[in-house]
Amino acid sequence: MTTQTLPIYQIDAFTDMLFAGNPAAVVPLSGWLADDVLQKIAMENNLSETAFFVPCDDRDDADFHIRWFTPTVEVPLCGHATLASAFVIFNHLGFKSDLLKLQSKSGILTARRDHDAIVLDFPKQPIKANEIPQEVLTALGGAKPVESYVVASRDTDIVAVYDNAKTVRDMAPDMSVLGRLTGRGVIVTAPGDKTGLDMISRFFVPAIGINEDPVTGYMHCVVAPYWADKLGQEDVVGYQASARGGVVACKVAGDRVELKGEAILYLKGEIVVPA
Repeated sequence: MTTQTLPIYQIDAFTDMLFAGNPAAVVPLSGWLADDVLQKIAMENNLSETAFFVPCDDRDDADFHIRWFTPTVEVPLCGHATLASAFVIFNHLGFKSDLLKLQSKSGILTARRDHDAIVLDFPKQPIKANEIPQEVLTALGGAKPVESYVVASRDTDIVAVYDNAKTVRDMAPDMSVLGRLTGRGVIVTAPGDKTGLDMISRFFVPAIGINEDPVTGYMHCVVAPYWADKLGQEDVVGYQASARGGVVACKVAGDRVELKGEAILYLKGEIVVPA
């Protein structure tokens, strides 16, 4: 079998410390590999997401075209793997500009250097009221939310709003049940319980091979607009209360959400894949 060697990076995103935040693999490419090869690389990496990107040509209004894969499926948007990719492009690939444009299945995304942080500009993810099935509530531990929604663009993403951060922090879902009951994921969120935190959230997605995503940019495009509206302010700070944990500073502006976070290099190496 003919093979080729590709660079790979593993980045801890939405953190300035190793072994925290959300790890993502980043594989820069000169041209697209077959989809099944991309999926197998993501499966082999066994992280919540692996990002791949290729340079755009001069006709495109973007610098790179980016795609994201979990160990089992391709997804249309991923915040932490975009942050990780921007970190690699800015710090390891010689990209000179402070503004990066990425073409994706969710449209044009931008990443901007801001001192040691990177600011992502993502589309807001609207929600609509919807009752949560009792089976899902039971799998979450039985606590009844004060409000419940689904993400309008992805009707299988459930959003459960609680009035107590401790309920969210202490939640221990039955992942085997959640993986069977929901088509994708469950977001749980509550008001912040510490100074400087406006919201506490978690994201369970066993249906796509991730029991709990450590720190999720996409999820904050769902919960930040909700809490910004509730609190009457554009800027909200979220803490994702996973085992690794991470802080995401958000700014809601119309139909866009800016996500600000840091990232740090954990691993740089090479992988060998079919040519």
